[in-house]
Amino acid sequence: MSAIGAIFATGGVGAGEVATMLSSLGQVPHDQSGSWISGPMGLAACTLHTTAESRKAAQPDPSEDGQVVAVFDGHLLNPREIAADLEARGVALRNGSDAEIVRRAYEVWGEQCAERLLGEYALIIADRRAERIFATRDHMGFLPLYYIEEPGRLIIASDFRTIAALSETRLEPDHHYIAQVITKRWFLRDSTPWKGVKRLTRAHTLSYDGRRVATCKYWTPPTDITIRYDSEEEYAEHYREVLFDCVRRSSRADAPVGVAVSGGLDSSSLYCVADRLEQSGQLLAPGITGYSLAAEEGGNAFELPYARAVAAHVGRELTEVPLFDPDIDWYSQDAKWHHGIPVPSNGAMMLEMEKRVVADGSRVMINGGGGDEWLQGNHQYYREFVAERDVRGYLKALQRDGEAYGWMGAGKLAFRLTAAELTPDPIRTAVRKYLRARRRRIDPPLNWLSQELRDAMIDAEEAYEAEMPENAVHWSKHNIATSPFTDLSHSLMRRQRSAIGFESRHPMLSRAFIEFSLQTPAHIKRKGATAKALHRKAMEGILPPVVLERQSKANFTNSRIDSEFADYVRKNASEQLAQICDLEALKPILEVDFSAPEGDYWAWEIWGLYASAAFLYQDNCVTEINPATGVQQDRK
Repeated sequence: MSAIGAIFATGGVGAGEVATMLSSLGQVPHDQSGSWISGPMGLAACTLHTTAESRKAAQPDPSEDGQVVAVFDGHLLNPREIAADLEARGVALRNGSDAEIVRRAYEVWGEQCAERLLGEYALIIADRRAERIFATRDHMGFLPLYYIEEPGRLIIASDFRTIAALSETRLEPDHHYIAQVITKRWFLRDSTPWKGVKRLTRAHTLSYDGRRVATCKYWTPPTDITIRYDSEEEYAEHYREVLFDCVRRSSRADAPVGVAVSGGLDSSSLYCVADRLEQSGQLLAPGITGYSLAAEEGGNAFELPYARAVAAHVGRELTEVPLFDPDIDWYSQDAKWHHGIPVPSNGAMMLEMEKRVVADGSRVMINGGGGDEWLQGNHQYYREFVAERDVRGYLKALQRDGEAYGWMGAGKLAFRLTAAELTPDPIRTAVRKYLRARRRRIDPPLNWLSQELRDAMIDAEEAYEAEMPENAVHWSKHNIATSPFTDLSHSLMRRQRSAIGFESRHPMLSRAFIEFSLQTPAHIKRKGATAKALHRKAMEGILPPVVLERQSKANFTNSRIDSEFADYVRKNASEQLAQICDLEALKPILEVDFSAPEGDYWAWEIWGLYASAAFLYQDNCVTEINPATGVQQDRK
């Protein structure tokens, strides 16, 4: 995982600015660093090599005439296909690195190249021919790019530290963004915790020519059902093909690849699939190693029996690593160092396991993120059956649900969704608007905010709704695929992993996997009370029965640290949250006993309150300690 940045200044870019950018980016582990300056543009990259191709190339990557230069962070899933297309057009590749391929793709297809790039990446290109900067990110926003526009000047970087180091003014907190963190209500797509610093929205391109920033969406989640078969086995066969191919493409590395094995359906499947790919010679890495979190036995995160069953099933050893469970000072200091929001505790839990992967010589780890979003399924199949006038399918689903939930429960569920689908659009729109207004009146987190921020959040939600599909089934698909919260969670985990020289990959969040799920009927993925039905069927004979039939799921809440978060907010709310919160309205949640079951319900909200208070406090701090090195230094 690399760190990249760019400056465009109409008055010209100075060598000192680029040196500052390179120094800031270089504070994470990397193998090679470099910079480039020409006229109004400057680029910098600190590259961590994860593939054989990347070791052959230096970044920034220039064209032969030096007029088009690229910096690239991440990995492509389809480099061979793009390379073959380029070569068919007469393009001669020098080293076949991802950085060279994306630069060449830009030279051939211009800004439309983003539609062809599959993977997890961030890309910046300096184009002297057109006198502009071009940037883009992948469809899910795994690797962040932030930018700030100043008079005649644009700064882009993969972290806030670099933005702050180069900005002409001191960054100030954005209270509108912080309101989202406090309430866990996410509607702002391009905002960040800092005023004026924007996030390049995932699945978008950006161009800047010294006059204005222009952004454009290049991918929209498909919503129509286009994958139809006569039998469930045909669906399962297609699904297996997609899953195996996504894991194979994600495994491209020049060292053994780690695989996170939680013991759940998703990560366990990836481990078994990776094993089969290696046995058949299709894996694009020299080997795999399984890693599992060793939670305390009897705790809500204890899954080792399942993980061990998977390892035994494939005949491999499993590396078990205790959960990382630091005190609250670690979270606060880590956030200060990165100029950002503290990471949630369920993300921090993985740090020691990720460090072990690096210590064992790997730089890539495959995980099962995305399974819950794209495999779970839902009861929207009633709406799909009604829209398609499929009476037979409707009655079969009703029978399954009657057996699972009882006929009264199934009948209510079917009636509610059927009525919603048959309601005329104007009435449905009015009902949804009424329900949103009613929810806001009784929504506790929204009422924690000051009146100004409450009104701003309502406006943000209305704007979010206005750009979403009217159809409820399509709305749900778009919301899962484009939720602003996942942009934050991906960037936080990327931040954690880049600090230790580590790249995580997500086969179940690839475009191919997501598009398969979106275009598959809902009733194939969920049958009555059985979630992930298609996945279970496809994994028969691949997963051990104890995991294949598993209905439980681990809970990675941490009551100890949640109690510390609550204590922090109780102690500091009057000083750190008074400007943006109604302190009286906060009292009920601060009275929650986070060591009791009720605490699990409010775990995300108490993290949001703590994260907001800690972020606002860090703006007044003068010194920081790099958690990776322990070195103290002054802030800008």
